[in-house]
Amino acid sequence: MWFDANVTSFMPRAGDKGFCAYKRLFILTVCLAVIIDAVSATAQPLKEIRIGSSNISVTNICTYYARDRKFFEREGLDVKIIIVKTEAALPAVVAGNLDYTTLSTSSIEATLRGMPLRLVAVTNQQPLVGLVVREGIKQVTDLKGKKLSVSSFGGATYGAALYLLKSHGLRPKEDVTILAAGTNVARIAALKQEAVDAILLSSPDDIRLAKEGFKILVDIGTTYKLLWGGVSTTLTKIRENPAEVKKVVRAVVRATKSITEPQNKEDVIDYLSKFFKLDKKSADEFYQRLVPSLSPTGMVDRDKIKLVIDSAVERGLTDKPLDPEKVVDFSFAKELYQP
Repeated sequence: MWFDANVTSFMPRAGDKGFCAYKRLFILTVCLAVIIDAVSATAQPLKEIRIGSSNISVTNICTYYARDRKFFEREGLDVKIIIVKTEAALPAVVAGNLDYTTLSTSSIEATLRGMPLRLVAVTNQQPLVGLVVREGIKQVTDLKGKKLSVSSFGGATYGAALYLLKSHGLRPKEDVTILAAGTNVARIAALKQEAVDAILLSSPDDIRLAKEGFKILVDIGTTYKLLWGGVSTTLTKIRENPAEVKKVVRAVVRATKSITEPQNKEDVIDYLSKFFKLDKKSADEFYQRLVPSLSPTGMVDRDKIKLVIDSAVERGLTDKPLDPEKVVDFSFAKELYQP
């Protein structure tokens, strides 16, 4: 051993037996310090954002999947999904109490009424809703003189009810009484108690009910191509924090695309089974209906946006129809698919 007057420690000479061990330890220490420094530099705290949703359903399954499969986390975001009624969620996002919502149709309708909102991504390009009926109703026209229950007067489900009845020659209100019963649970109870004759029920609850002996008479989305879930936010958010909006859109769109990719089928079915508490067979049936209903690009054609606007005008929600480009902003989704 030798003593270096300039270093207040003992070090082995090159010829000493401990020199090689010392050298390895020194290199390992340096490498470990570099790794720790790199991790510290990249492990920035996640930014919390709040996304409002009216319930836990198929309309926001892509957002939950993005959260649970860490698509948001990879964008540096800590997402809190807050369940709040539609009529409260939209004012809350405008006031800044929420950052985004999973509402699509309702967001467009609110924009038509003057709220400063934009739909920035679409997850569900058509409704996944079944017309579930009591025994004895074999076709839609059999609903004449009977009662049909929807969630509320307004939004996608109500619009689907009007479209369904009119396309079969029935006049809403005059020929069929439409009742707003609220949640899926409330509508199911009304059907079982024979308070109504039919209900519009989002999947997979319609699948569950069919297993109890009721019949899914019509899968609404096969003919009514109305967008039914996505991401919306304010003009202020888009203008002042476009980088954050881009991250949110990218996470949701990538999660949606992941759900539709065949190689992920088993994982998605397992996720759906646990999320909605379905048996494997029901989860597989739900998956088969879900995948074709999604938009893996985060966008839909202009005519689907126009359908929402036309429906709002027809129902008297507005007398000033806007151009579809005035209610959506798909620029963030488009960036994901630029060469």
